Amino acid sequence: MNTTKRILWIDYTKAICIYLVLLGHAHVSQPIADFIYSFHMPLFFFLSGCLFSYDKHPTFREFALKRFKGLMVPYLWINLFTYLFWLLIGKNFGEDSSISIPWYSPLIGILTGNGKLMIHNTPMWFFLCLYLLEIIYYPLFKPLQNRPYSTLAAILLTGVAGYINYTYNPVTLPFCMGPAIVGMTFYGTGNLMVRYIKPIQRINLLYIILLLATFFTVFFISRKNGYVIMSTNDYKNYLFFFIGSLAGIGLICSVGNLLSLKPVFKNTIIYISQNTLLINSFHLLVFSFMKGIMVFGLHIPLESLYANTTADIVFSFISLFLCLPVAYIVNRYFPFIVGKKRVRTE
Repeated sequence: MNTTKRILWIDYTKAICIYLVLLGHAHVSQPIADFIYSFHMPLFFFLSGCLFSYDKHPTFREFALKRFKGLMVPYLWINLFTYLFWLLIGKNFGEDSSISIPWYSPLIGILTGNGKLMIHNTPMWFFLCLYLLEIIYYPLFKPLQNRPYSTLAAILLTGVAGYINYTYNPVTLPFCMGPAIVGMTFYGTGNLMVRYIKPIQRINLLYIILLLATFFTVFFISRKNGYVIMSTNDYKNYLFFFIGSLAGIGLICSVGNLLSLKPVFKNTIIYISQNTLLINSFHLLVFSFMKGIMVFGLHIPLESLYANTTADIVFSFISLFLCLPVAYIVNRYFPFIVGKKRVRTE
């Protein structure tokens, strides 16, 4: 594994963020879900922006093609695989078996990017949303590179555009355009701020104050604003959403930076960071596998997970590590799923 020239605080932050995604999907209590959902998707957009560079992608055509392979090819392949699994198995067992869902509903969701209809694998909306966001961001912000104040003004304008669409447009825009507009604000912020975020050298009182301040801000906002669902462009109070998101981004990035000060399990963290999109894609399938073992193998009722914080933390942790061999198998034997060619070994 090549671990050179990596930004460790981003790796640790991505690992924390993807774990929070799994935890948020694991029947946690509503206050914990509200806390996680108040910032976890904006954080992913922020980190994606941190990793974007015009120097690495000098032309729009090259960038659009590379990101199509990295996002849209997995979007299509993984949606096909998980849809067939849902149609043949998932639809007939578990929670979905008690809901009348037409077989074609997820297909409409895949084609339109409607997260509500993608019942077979809801997290896949992020792929389409991020791709749309990036191919709009590239030409829109390229004239502003190396002009931080102009970039900041453009970022604020995207936030305003997101507010106008959310507040006054009664029509759901196709292809995740609504979340993409809002997500662009965080993506641009990450791309602007990454140059100013430096690895910490030591822990001081100011850093502890920052951690506490951001944590209690997210806690207060999540209790005040409730359950935010970015995939469906549902932010409740838009100003509270942005305050909570920025505080959550500051909190988790600070924790990631803190953990990178004396990194432990570095190779594992880097591997998780490199495969967050695959973990995001397959963790619900892993959830189904684990629940099947619980119910049919160990005779543990699923109700034991509902709002049981300790059980949900353990369940999510095990699921995260079960996703790693899935990521290995895809990368090693089926790389076309993620838009890559299989490496020939002599």
